[in-house]
Amino acid sequence: MAEAITPAALVFTPHSPRAVAQSRNVTDPDACLQGRDTLLDAGASLVLDFGEELVGVLELTCEAEGATQIELIEGEDLEEALLVKDPFPPEHWYHQPRDILNLAPGPQTARNQGRRAFRYANLIVHGPGRLRLRGAKTILEHAPVTDRGSFNCSDPLLNAAWAISRRTVRLCMQGFYEDGVKRDGMLWIGDYRVEFLCSHYLFADAALARRSLEMFAQCRHPNGSLSAVALHAGGHLYPRISYLGELSKPGGLHEWVLDNYCADFVSGVWEYVLHTGDTALATQLAPVTRGVIDYLAGVDLTTSVPGRNFITDNQPETKDWWGSRAALGYQLAASFGDAARLAELLGDAALASRCRGLCADRRRETVAKFGDPAQAAARDDLTASATRSWHAHTAAYLAGAVDAAQLRDIYSQLQADPAVRRPMAGFMEFYHLQAWLDAGLVVEALDEMRSYYGQMLRSGATTTWEIVDRREPGIDHIQPAGRSHCHGWSAGPACLLPAHILGVTPTTPGYRTVDIRPALGDLAWAEGDIPTPHGDIRVSLKSPLSGEIVLPEDITGTLRLPGREPHMLSAGRTIF
Repeated sequence: MAEAITPAALVFTPHSPRAVAQSRNVTDPDACLQGRDTLLDAGASLVLDFGEELVGVLELTCEAEGATQIELIEGEDLEEALLVKDPFPPEHWYHQPRDILNLAPGPQTARNQGRRAFRYANLIVHGPGRLRLRGAKTILEHAPVTDRGSFNCSDPLLNAAWAISRRTVRLCMQGFYEDGVKRDGMLWIGDYRVEFLCSHYLFADAALARRSLEMFAQCRHPNGSLSAVALHAGGHLYPRISYLGELSKPGGLHEWVLDNYCADFVSGVWEYVLHTGDTALATQLAPVTRGVIDYLAGVDLTTSVPGRNFITDNQPETKDWWGSRAALGYQLAASFGDAARLAELLGDAALASRCRGLCADRRRETVAKFGDPAQAAARDDLTASATRSWHAHTAAYLAGAVDAAQLRDIYSQLQADPAVRRPMAGFMEFYHLQAWLDAGLVVEALDEMRSYYGQMLRSGATTTWEIVDRREPGIDHIQPAGRSHCHGWSAGPACLLPAHILGVTPTTPGYRTVDIRPALGDLAWAEGDIPTPHGDIRVSLKSPLSGEIVLPEDITGTLRLPGREPHMLSAGRTIF
């Protein structure tokens, strides 16, 4: 599978700054925005605002009046761009992105040293010479994609959440699916899984997803497990993100195996095939997938170490990663269920039967060890005093350990208890919302989405954050400068709104057949387009029980409305 590490073609688009955020010791700071000279004395600072997060190379058209040194500090928000001192010690694995450029006298184009992700760029002139800045631009870069999916509804906040999710996914689609384009620039299994589901509802991507899965497959260990991050296959941006350091060296991060990410790989292969119809990749990856299944079958929930062998979410108390053993057990069970579907698709009845048995066994084991989720009693660890979390209970639902009625029954009990852990990281918020929406908690899920994404939007976010701590209003301060404010695993609205509000999900690989289960919740109306390999599906909802659906050729659908018999749909327009 050598083709998996061939660099993907990118598209490049210049973007100019929209404003000067602030300046010091600068003459005519706005002139550079119109192609005229802005004069920066030694000791000057000029902060350019590009209006939204961008990924690429910053270019300055300038003239140095004598030899001078300039410094570029890039920030995803203004606070970060104003951090003139790197907040991390020299031995830290990450350092704030900044570039020191020594300029010779005369006119020139100065560029930062690698690829950066930022909205604000702080240009500091250290001297001794002055600098005339005549213009600036960022050359935006990302994988070639076409906007096909759309979503619009009666709630402007949800529309804005969908819009920043789309922008985030586009920026994270580079040579592979990157997690956070500023900080890691790496291909992680857990991030990929959410990003692909979002990108397919936006762009109907298959090529970059296929390449990413092939890269994961190259990172196998002898016991069948996969590295959590595909560094060995080129899934990193070093040295273009030189401030991160070379983390792909053997014995380092490349060796890290996360059991829940191995489970995500199995589910990710099934989801890729279901949405794209590319069964050839499932066949190609079958030996790798089987090895991962064998590995996961041997995972011991009592000895796996949270934060080392698996992660669940960020931990508010220590601002680090924690793990729920119960959530892990149900994640393993769900992956065995997806493995059974893959095996059936490939005609391997024996493997399908084995995986169904593994799924059932893991569900029973997890209930027995950690408490009954149907009674809101699933604990995150073995002791009776262990915490409870929404993570464990929604994972139980997604694994089939509780049904929709049971999840609705325990909703109020869990939601009313302030000791119950709630999602902070975007990928856990995705599964949290997915479970609620699927179980019919639509109004509740939309309110949760408004809360989570509303905090970002109120803080001026143009892309989705890695983590949201709703105990701390305003900008995300969880890890100053090290935080990621363009993180694809938090782009859930791009998938969840069309999949669960418009209600369109594939039921056979490649969208040959689809279910359409509209659920407006408290929305007055909603509309949008869902891209498929056969063309786009159009859904327009005027009320919970009325609207219009347009199916392309080669797709048949089943319309499922509450209180009505299922209605079969063929290609063309249907008014209901």
